[in-house]
Amino acid sequence: MKLILGPTNVENLHWAVAIRTRTSPLERELGEAVCGCLEKLGCRARLVEDGDPAGLKGEVLLLLINLDNFTAYCRQLRTAGAARPVVILWQMDPLLPEGMPPQAEAIGLKAARWKDRFRLYQSTTAMSRWEKLRTAVRLREWACKQFSAPGYRKAARLIQRSGVAGDFDWPQVRGAMGSWARIRDAHREGWVDHFVVSTDQRRRFLASRSIPSSFVPVGAYAELGRDLGRPRDIPVGFLGNIKYGRRAVLLEQLGRRLEEKGVSMARVLGNCHGEQRCEWLNRTRILVNLNNIAWNPAWIRFLLAARCGTLVVSEPMDDEHPMRPGVHYVAATPDQMPEVILQLLEDTATVSRITRAAAELCRTELTLLRALEKVRACAEAVNPAKETST
Repeated sequence: MKLILGPTNVENLHWAVAIRTRTSPLERELGEAVCGCLEKLGCRARLVEDGDPAGLKGEVLLLLINLDNFTAYCRQLRTAGAARPVVILWQMDPLLPEGMPPQAEAIGLKAARWKDRFRLYQSTTAMSRWEKLRTAVRLREWACKQFSAPGYRKAARLIQRSGVAGDFDWPQVRGAMGSWARIRDAHREGWVDHFVVSTDQRRRFLASRSIPSSFVPVGAYAELGRDLGRPRDIPVGFLGNIKYGRRAVLLEQLGRRLEEKGVSMARVLGNCHGEQRCEWLNRTRILVNLNNIAWNPAWIRFLLAARCGTLVVSEPMDDEHPMRPGVHYVAATPDQMPEVILQLLEDTATVSRITRAAAELCRTELTLLRALEKVRACAEAVNPAKETST
C-alpha cells in the first residue's frame, strides 16, 4: 500500500531527529530540544544516531548540524529508493565563502574524495576496539589525512589570495569542503528533499551553486540556560575552543590589552555544559565573540548569552539575522574591543537595555519552537509529492 503524505496529516508526521554517533553534550541537548518542540507541534518525534534503522522507518528524517556527520545514513539513503522517508538537512556547520575561486573549489572537492577512497564510511566512535583493529581504520584515517592535506592547503591558499574571506587555517577549509562535497552529492543524487541552513551566508553559498535552501536561524530553548539573578563577578569572559585559527591569536591579543588596562578575561575553553555553563554565564557581565572562521558567525553563543542575561561584544558580521548590532549585542572590531569593553563596564544602563532586548527576542521571536514551525512547513511542502511505504 502507498500513502501520499499531504497537508492534511502533516501534524501527525513521525519525525526522526538525527545526530551523529556519540556526539557532544551540546549537540545532544539540541537534538532533544528539537524533539521536544516537534512534540509540542503535534508531531511524534524520536532522537536517533547515525545509522539507527529507526531513522529510516519514520516519515521524516531531520539531519542536524552537518551532512558529513552521517556517513551511514548517506550510504543507506543513496540506495533506499522510493521507500525512504522525507529527508531534510538542517545545516548548522560552516560552508565555504560564496565567492571562492572555481579552481580552489575543484581542488578542495578532489581532496574531499579521499575519504571515500579509503572507505571511511563509519564513525570511529561507533566502533569497538576490535572493529578498529580489524578494519585498520586508524591507519586509513591517517593515510587519508596525508593524501588529502596538500589539496586542502592549496585550496586554502587560493581562497586567501582571492580576498573573499578573512584569515583562517586550512583544517577549517577541510571541514567546510567536506560538508559541501556531501551536500553537492546529495543534491545531485536527489535523496535530500530540502536543505535548511541556519545562517544567511550558507543560503547565499548554496544559491551561488544553484541549490535552493530555506534560511531558518536556530532559536533559543530552555536548556541553553536562564538568568539566575546572581552577582556578576566576572567582568569579561570567553567561551569556546581555541585549538587553532584566527580566534586563538585575536583572543591572546585582546586578553593582553585588557590586562594592561586592569581588566582580566576569564576563559572557558571546553567541557562546560548544562548547569555548569549556565552558572558561569550568570557570573559573566560581558561575553566576547571572535569568529574562528571569518565568514562563519557562531550565533549559538549569542543565544546562550541572551538566555543568561549576559551582554555579547562581537566582531561585526555580514550576516542577516534577527539579532542586530546595537540592539541585541554590541559590535566592535578586535582593535576597538578593549576600549568598548571598558566603556560598557561603566555603562550599566546600556548593558541592561541590550541584554533585556536580547532576552525578549529569545523569549518571543527567536525561539527553537518557531524555528521548528518553519522546518515543519518545509516538510509539508515536500510531502504532497512524496510517497512512502506503509
